[in-house]
Amino acid sequence: MNFEELGARLGLDEAEYRELVELFMTTGVADFQNLSAALAAGDADTVMRKAHSIKGASGNLGLSDLYETATSIEKDADSGQLDGLEPIIKTMQRQFDAIAVFVRK
Repeated sequence: MNFEELGARLGLDEAEYRELVELFMTTGVADFQNLSAALAAGDADTVMRKAHSIKGASGNLGLSDLYETATSIEKDADSGQLDGLEPIIKTMQRQFDAIAVFVRK
């Protein structure tokens, strides 16, 4: 993950982009935790809303892998399909973990 390159796509330098990603991680991780809890509770509406939030923010930051994962979760939850989302949720967790590693560098 190249913060300099991703930031440049948005017209930001690396420090500015890193700051935005750090802010995203604060809200994004909270959304992810709420999404996971909603999935465990069978609350498709909350899963859909939290995935939508993650999708929008990650898309705005050019975090395309996370955007695609969130899009998939949102689509399934919007149609009421929560069965089988656990592997996708694990993928999202790994994506958040990977972003966190780069934020700490």
